Order: sequence, then C-alpha cells, then structure tokens
Amino acid sequence: MAKKKKNIADQTRNKKKESEKKINPFEVKVNRQKQKVMGRKISKHDRGMPGLSRSKGIQKRKATLLQEYNQRFKNNKFIDKRFGENDTSLSIEEKMMKRFAMEREREKTNKFSLNDDDDDLTHFGQSLSSIEKFEEPQISDEEEEDGGRIDADMVAKEHFGGFTLNSNYEELGGQKQKSWKEKMEEVIAKSKKEKFERQAEKEKTRELTEKLDEEWKGVMKLMSAPEKVIQDTDKSGHEGKSQSKADGFDIAVRELKFEMKGKATNRLKSEEELAKEEKERLDNLEADRLRRMKGVTEQEEEEKKRVHFSADDLNDDFSVDSRQHFHAVYKDGKMLMDEDDEEEESKSEKIDNDSDDDDDDEEKDGSEDEGEDEKEDDAEEAAEGSDEESDDDSYKDIESEDEEDSDSEKKPDGNKTQKSLTLNLTEKKKIMDAARKELPYTFPAPKDYEELLNLLQEHNEEDQLIILRRLRKCHHVSLAEGNKQKLETLFDCLVQYFADLALQQPPQLQLMNSLVPHLFELSQGSPIAAAQVLVDQITERQEEFQAICERKGGRGLYPALDTLMLLKLVAILFPTSDFRHAVTTPAIVFITQMLAETSVKHERDVAVGLFLCSLVLEYVSLSKRYVPEAVNFLHGLLFLASNKEPNKYASVIPPFRPVGKFNDLLVVTKKAKKTEVKLLKMSKVLTMEMEKDELSNDEFRLSVMKGCVTLLSEFNTLYQELPAYKEVFSPVLNMLEKLPVHHYPTTLQVFIQDLQTALKETSSKPRRQVSMPQRKPKPMKMFEPKIEEVFEDRKKKKTGSKEENEKEKMKHKFKKELKGAMREIRKDTQFLSRQQLNEQMERDAERKRKVKDIYQMLSSQEGDYKASKRAKKNHNPF
Repeated sequence: MAKKKKNIADQTRNKKKESEKKINPFEVKVNRQKQKVMGRKISKHDRGMPGLSRSKGIQKRKATLLQEYNQRFKNNKFIDKRFGENDTSLSIEEKMMKRFAMEREREKTNKFSLNDDDDDLTHFGQSLSSIEKFEEPQISDEEEEDGGRIDADMVAKEHFGGFTLNSNYEELGGQKQKSWKEKMEEVIAKSKKEKFERQAEKEKTRELTEKLDEEWKGVMKLMSAPEKVIQDTDKSGHEGKSQSKADGFDIAVRELKFEMKGKATNRLKSEEELAKEEKERLDNLEADRLRRMKGVTEQEEEEKKRVHFSADDLNDDFSVDSRQHFHAVYKDGKMLMDEDDEEEESKSEKIDNDSDDDDDDEEKDGSEDEGEDEKEDDAEEAAEGSDEESDDDSYKDIESEDEEDSDSEKKPDGNKTQKSLTLNLTEKKKIMDAARKELPYTFPAPKDYEELLNLLQEHNEEDQLIILRRLRKCHHVSLAEGNKQKLETLFDCLVQYFADLALQQPPQLQLMNSLVPHLFELSQGSPIAAAQVLVDQITERQEEFQAICERKGGRGLYPALDTLMLLKLVAILFPTSDFRHAVTTPAIVFITQMLAETSVKHERDVAVGLFLCSLVLEYVSLSKRYVPEAVNFLHGLLFLASNKEPNKYASVIPPFRPVGKFNDLLVVTKKAKKTEVKLLKMSKVLTMEMEKDELSNDEFRLSVMKGCVTLLSEFNTLYQELPAYKEVFSPVLNMLEKLPVHHYPTTLQVFIQDLQTALKETSSKPRRQVSMPQRKPKPMKMFEPKIEEVFEDRKKKKTGSKEENEKEKMKHKFKKELKGAMREIRKDTQFLSRQQLNEQMERDAERKRKVKDIYQMLSSQEGDYKASKRAKKNHNPF
C-alpha cells in the first residue's frame, strides 16, 4: 500500500507559531533632549539598544576575527575551485546551470562512457527521461476514504502499464488511440456543452432572482408600518368605504423623500459684469424711450428690419411715396383733415389697428402659436359658411383690406374711418408725450459744475437722485478707460452742489442727506482725488477766515451753513481715529481755530459754536484726543449764563472777556414756565435772519444750556483717564455753581446736579505717582512667526570658497572614519584579550587537573607500595 502524503496545509497548521520576541524596555537607551526644536533632525543614535548591538558585534567577531585567530598557525587549507564560486556577478541559479552544463559536456567527451546509446525508453508514447520523476502517485480524497485502495486504471497506468502496449492491447480492454480530427471534434463538443451549461445556470439564477424579489415585496409589506384605517359610518350605522390616514411620522418621511435637493446655481457675477449688464439695460431702455417719442411702434420697427435687399438688387425699383403728408390741425379738441387724407389715413389706420389688436390678442392667449391656431380656425369657419362670428375683430379688418385691394370702388364709412384715425393718433400722441416726460436712461458725464446744474436744476429731489444713480451706472469705472476721471469730476461738482444746497432758503437738508451715500461711494472709488477736493474746499474757507481775522484785528466771524456741512461731511467720508490724516487733521485744526479766535456777540454765534463743539466730539470720540478749545468754549457759555458778582472779575479765557456788554447774553432772569426743554434745531437757528427779537428769549437760552451741559457730560466721560482732568474741569465745576438754577426747569436742574456730582467724584480720586512700569507692556500679536537662529554646540562653520569647503568636509569625514576605526580596533583588541584570557584560564585549569590526577596516581601508587611492604613484613617468619 502506498503511504499517505501529508497535506501541506496540515503541516503548516500543526507548526507552532513562533512567539514574537518582546523588547525589554530596560534594554532601550534614549538620549533625551533638553529642548525640542522644530525642524532639527533627530540623530539615529538618540535611541538605541546597546545590549543588542553589543551581542551582534560579538557574534560577528566570533565568525570573522576569532576564526582568523584560531587559524593563525595553520598552513593547510581547502581552496574552493568550483566554477563561479568567487564571481559575485553570477547568482546561485546561474552558477548551478553553468556547472550542470559543464558536467554534461564532460560526460559526452568521456571515452569510456557507457551512456552513449541513442535508444530511449518510452511509456504510453512518452520518453521515460521526461516523465520519470519518481514521485508518489497522487491519491484523491475518494481513495483516502476507501482506505487507500488503488483502482485498476491507476494500476494499469502507473504499475507496469507499459508492458500491456502490444498488438492485442485493445482486446485486453485498452482504448484505441484517437486521431487528431477525433480529438478536435471532442474539444468542440465539450466547449458547446460548457456553453449550454453556462446559459442554463444563468437562466436558473435569473429565475431565482425574480422569485426572491417577489418574496421580498411580501416581506416589505409586513415590515412597513400598518396604515390607520378610519371607517366612515353613515347615519344608519352601515360602514362605508375605509380610508387610510397617514400619521405624523409617515408625513415627515414623505416630506424628506420628496424634499428638493440642493441644485447647482450660476456663479456670482463680478462687479464688472454687473456694471456691464446694467449699462446694457439702460441703453435698451433709452432706445425704447426714443422710439416711443417718435411714435414708432414695435411692430413697425420689426417690419423695417424685415426688409431684405438681394446682393443682385440694382435698386431700380425706387419710387417716391405717393402718400400726401399733412399737418395736424386741431379745433375744439378735434383734428381737422381733408376728405382724401381721411380716406387714405383710414386705410393705413385699419392696418395699424389690426396689428394692435393682434398684439392684444397674443397677450391674452399667452403665445404666438395660439394666435395662429385661432386664425386657422376662423378661416375654416369662414370657408364652411358658419354663422358664428369670430371674437377677434382684427381678422375682419384684414378681410376688408383684401376686399379693398381687389375692388377699389368699395370704400368704408367716412365717419368710422375718422374715428379710428383720431383714436390711433390720440394714442400715439399720449405715448409720445409720456415718453417725453420720462427721464432719460443715459446721460453724458458733466464736464464742469454748470453742466451738472443744467442737468439737475429742473428736476425734483427724487428725479435728481435717479439721474445721479444712472450717471454712475452709465460711467462705471470698469466700462471704459476715461470713466474714472469722469467720476472724479462728478465728485468735485457734487461737493460744490452739496455746499450750494446749504445756502438756499430754506436749505435743502433732505436732498443733502440723500447725496451723502453717492459722495461716500464715489470717494471710496477714488480716495486720493476725493481727499484733494475736500482739502481744497477747507483750505479756501480757512483762507477767507484768516483774511477776516486780519481785517478785524485778530477776531473772525463764524462761517455759514455750507462750511459747517462740509466739516460734517469730512467726518462721514474719512476716518477720524488716525493720528494724522490728510483731510480730518486740517478740518479739526480749522474748527479749533474758529472756536479760539471768534468772539461771541450774538445768539447765532452761540448756536454755531455749539455745533462746532459737537463736531469736535464726533472727531475725537474714537481717538480720545484732548481738544482744549472745545472745553474752553463750553466753559465760556456757562460764564455767559451765570450770575456775575459786582466788582469782581471772573477768570475766563479768550475769546471770552471778563467785562463786556455781551457777558449776560444767556442769563435767564425769569422762572421758566415750561417743564421740558427741547434741544436746538441747527437747521432752523442757522437760517434765521440776524435779528435779536427772534433768538433773544428764554426758550433759546434754556435750549443752549441743555446742549452745553449735554456736551460737557460727554467730554467728562471721554476725558476721565486724562492726567490733567482736575485742572481741566475744575473751572467748569466752579462755573456750574454760579448758574441761576432756580430759574431753570426741574429736568434741567437735575441734569446739572448729575453733572456736578460726576465732576466732583472724578476730581476727588487720588492720583497715581509717576513711577516706572512694573512689568513690560504686552507686545502686539504678530501674524508672522518670530524666527530666531539657534546655534548648536559646535561652532558655526565659516564660509569660504568651494575648494576650501570640500577640503573641510573631507577632513571632517576623515576624522569621523578615523574615530570609528579606532573604536572598532579597540573593541577587537578587547575581544582578543578576553579570548586569550579564557584560553589561559582553560590551560591553567587543565594543568591543575592533570597535576591533581598525577598526585592522585602517585598517592595511590605510594599507598599500594606501603601496603605491599606491610604485607611482606607481616608474612616474614623471621
């Protein structure tokens, strides 16, 4: 019986898994760094296993150095002279193949070789040299289940089957050898059979899939939530048709199922594309307006466009229009015409009415296709002779027009023609008048201030804003090269127009407020040009103020409303928190100059000064810059409203004087009747005529005092951290105590008392002594990282030429290799010393053992000798 061949899988499964060698953490050495630096390369020696590397080094020395040490006194050795043994360019397989080929060649050239017979043994028609591998026959799983018994075919093929190949082999049960044609037929039949089996398997799979789908539908019905059934019962109690009602969960699921998914939208258009589209839209609207002004309808314009001239047309059919033109004459609201003109115009008017009616019908139906369908239906009805009349009258007009062409003798009624002609001309006149009244959609850019005035002067405020908006859209910066200069000119003209609106009676404050957004957007487009325009305006007005001061001995006059509005505009268009700005800094200097060099002689001066102080507060609200002129002016207003002690001068600073006829300008002598005090309206005060009767009343004085106290409260909050706070506001506190508060309303009294309390509390706070800061101030956070150069232990290499750097590099490598070689030599010496020491200890131990054995042998011999000697002595008879 043949032995069972073990399966390879069983052999691998039965092997014990090699346990992975665990790393002992105590054998790992780590060179810790004091500081981790980003970007620094970590050396390979920072982490290692010295025990493992030491054992590897010892094993390597045992295989190399120890062998040389042991063979140092030996001369005989084996030399391997096999082919290619010392050739490193050949692999092991190539060496084996070369050796085998050389051996075969050597055998053929041997004279005494007995294997030169050309006869070759065969088995089933195959050479034994090609199939004789002496392998065990493969045994199937069925044979293993049968206990290892081999069938007859296997015995016939593998066990001496070759001897049955003779002439009567077929009679003994063997198969006849087939020809090549028979073999190919079998191959074709086998392939067809496999193809049929594949198709049958595919069909079976499809049937099973359909069956599974049907079963899955039934299972899904069981898995789905049951529908709530509501039975409708009638009055008699009979059950009606059952209705399924979905609950909240089912509704939510269906909503999520049919919810609109996010769709891709068009990309956002750039500012240039939007400006271009807006310009095109305005151009189209303007072209449509001009067409309506001429009284040309869209249909007429389309008919003109449809005229086509051939390339071969010689234009020889030119003819002058035979229609007579007439002038429209009106009398009592009706147009007078000749009879011939009426007839001709009636014909043309019918055509126009037909086209207008067609347009109206098309709008009602919604599309041109529907209108064409209706025309076809009407034509069919007319051909059939139906009595029904069409709703569309335009088709009747067309038919009548055809009849007029065919029979020129038939003419319509004159009155009807006159009415239709009058109606059409009236509608056209209305359209033309409406188009003339509309604002143009495109405007030329004004080149100077006069052109801007001509453009805006005849329109109301709303139309002026529309014109400015369309001007900016038509001349956007991205549409043409010179548009930026045009918009800068427009900004200059608008600033001048803004100032002129303030000088009108009454001032157009609402229109000025509406112009501010346009001015702001234009200034953002060209900030340098806008800044230059406003600087020129401020410089011009400052020069006028300086000239007045020189003419009046150092005292000027407060400006008009236009200058005040320009100063207000500066705070809107430009930042006020900068330490130094090209526009706001000159503006606030001009304001402080007016507050310091203009004396108060009238109620209007008081109002203008309060307005300038409010502008100062707006300018310094972010930067908290101290402006002494504003606080001094408010202190002066308190002085004008306070009770003066006789024969005692108050401490005031110019432009106010301790003595003068205007020092009691704001003193209230009678108790106020009203309990509430309203703030001043600067637009009303600054536009009044300079008369004392209009402003010299207690109501104005109380309004001024409320505004003054309000501004002082704001400045008190703003300057609380000021080191000189006590010195700045102590005069204000003293002056508040001198006010005739008993004449003021209760609300104003409470307001003044709150201001006094706040000033006293802040002034009583102790001051900190001047000292060095205890710690450095925190630096501002920088977005860029701070990069510092870190030097390692070794010195930084000096830069030099390329040859010197290469030489230094080679020196460094030589030193490194030399150190490594010395370290290896030292370790080899230590290894040989240990080996010699071990050999010496072994020799010493062997010598001691031999000496001990000799001593032992001698001691035994000595004992035997003494024992024999004693025995002789005892047996001696004498």
